Amino acid sequence: MASSKLVMKTSNKNSVMSDWAAYAAAVWSFLYGVLGLYWALGGAGFPFGENDARGHMMGSFLSHASADAGGMIIALVGIFSAGLALASVKVWRSRWISTFLLAYAWTMCFVLIVAIPDTRMIQNVAYAFMLHFHLMDWPVINQILCMVGGVLWGAAAMSYWRRMRAACGACGRVATAGAAFISINRLGKWVTWLAAIFALPYGIVRWAWAAGYPLGASDHLLIADQTISNRLVEFVLGGLPIGGAVLTLGFIMRWGEAFPRWCLFLAGKRVPTLLAVIPAAFIAALMTNAGLKISPVIISGIMKGSINGDNWGEMGPTLFWLPWGIALGMATIAYYIRRRGRCRQCGRL
Repeated sequence: MASSKLVMKTSNKNSVMSDWAAYAAAVWSFLYGVLGLYWALGGAGFPFGENDARGHMMGSFLSHASADAGGMIIALVGIFSAGLALASVKVWRSRWISTFLLAYAWTMCFVLIVAIPDTRMIQNVAYAFMLHFHLMDWPVINQILCMVGGVLWGAAAMSYWRRMRAACGACGRVATAGAAFISINRLGKWVTWLAAIFALPYGIVRWAWAAGYPLGASDHLLIADQTISNRLVEFVLGGLPIGGAVLTLGFIMRWGEAFPRWCLFLAGKRVPTLLAVIPAAFIAALMTNAGLKISPVIISGIMKGSINGDNWGEMGPTLFWLPWGIALGMATIAYYIRRRGRCRQCGRL
């Protein structure tokens, strides 16, 4: 009897703790919906389409949106989504309703994180390493806000999925997860290597250009006669994916769990799981986003002949961005599941 009360108390505590995501997604959706109504009524600052001069060039799916129609759609979707987020606080008896709420939450997560942002997100992250922030304008800031909303909707979807499965509200595990854990662990090794390999083509080309070798470039003289500052830019742009490939291998290497000797005072200490997971998940989302936008352009260019054997290095390597992002995301999930340890709430491994 006492054991049953303890289980019920823990379950209720986990439910209350997980409700924050649904409420946060509801608040975000409502506020963004109000912002959409403001734009629809003629308010300034509509960040898409007609007010976004760089949208089409950077692969925005909303490059042709107008403030009046686009703003009204945002308003309706925002307010409707807020209501559904509140409805997902409880698990409905109807399987159809619960499935719809779960599917809608994941769809909102995907749209806000992957579909709405464009290649300017990864562009600004790369330039931030060189302390260049001049491209950080309102459309880019709005994309960041959308990604925040996507994270909230993802958390709400995960919470609802756990409650549908009667899983632990803190970790999402169920009693029969052993076989799934083994499968994910095996898959993690393969996708980690794939993520590291897919990251290399772009970096190799950029490092070749930094060295003055026109690998896959149509204008050989432009590459050979670069200034020192331009070579430095190419070196940094190439070093980011190559460095990322090396760090990705930490997901399956010992130094991904304990800091190596060269980390001085951190040597031998346990690597915090989230220290690796959060940056990797962020980059995976950005690369998937950018790859989704640019891959159709690259494929079209190859079919039309505008991207060929003479200039393949200028755009061709970005064709690996989409599979890189997907593989990195899967590798990150596998790493997290392997390292999360025993749950303090349910006690499962």
